[in-house]
Amino acid sequence: MRKFDFNYFVAEFAKATNMESLHATLEQATHDLGFRYFAMGHHVDLAIPPEGIVRLTNYHESWIGQIVEEGFFADDPIHAASTKSLVGFLWHDVGSLIELSDRQKQILETAAKFGLATGCTIPAHIPGEFLGTCSFGAPSLDQLRDDSLPAAYIVGGFAFEAARRIVRRKSRYGTEPTPTFTSRQHEALIWMGRGKADSEIGTLMGIATSTAHEHVEHVRRAYGNAQRVHLIVRALFDGVVTFTDLLRR
Repeated sequence: MRKFDFNYFVAEFAKATNMESLHATLEQATHDLGFRYFAMGHHVDLAIPPEGIVRLTNYHESWIGQIVEEGFFADDPIHAASTKSLVGFLWHDVGSLIELSDRQKQILETAAKFGLATGCTIPAHIPGEFLGTCSFGAPSLDQLRDDSLPAAYIVGGFAFEAARRIVRRKSRYGTEPTPTFTSRQHEALIWMGRGKADSEIGTLMGIATSTAHEHVEHVRRAYGNAQRVHLIVRALFDGVVTFTDLLRR
């Protein structure tokens, strides 16, 4: 069997400008990997999906209808397992990642009837955004190429990032430039995220309260004069601060 053309698909995902072209490339990649089906998207209520989400699949329409009708998305074992792994995993390893409930076992058994007996899933979780995954499924793994699994784990990430880029560009959400701060302003931002008032920030940083206030106001102005809770959420979303910054002692 010929090798999977990894570089070709990475380049095609990078060139994709709409969901239609991305769908076509992902379908071709699925076939070349030796799988039959793919599903890529955020983990949301499919009955009432919010705007600006990634949702792309070639699953059988009857299976999608059953997922929505019976609310399988809320208890999806693949989605649950994806929160326990940093890398892609095979579906037959899900039981080692989570303890499967009877309903989750039922979901897996029902999926197999629609040609989804086995497959792999790549987590796509970014702090501040909906959890997401890219999955490749098939009746069996007999048609996989020698390098299919490692290639799928990497390609799935590139595909999801391409979808993210298209969705964000269309909604224009998150396209504003990320603010930059001096080291002292950044430190003040972290103390703000830990719930400290200006006077406490001044004491902790060894500066006057008025100076601490100036740092705080600079950060607020950078985020459109946002109140503290909102700007901390924005700073987390932008990656300016991390959960570790705010939660460590």
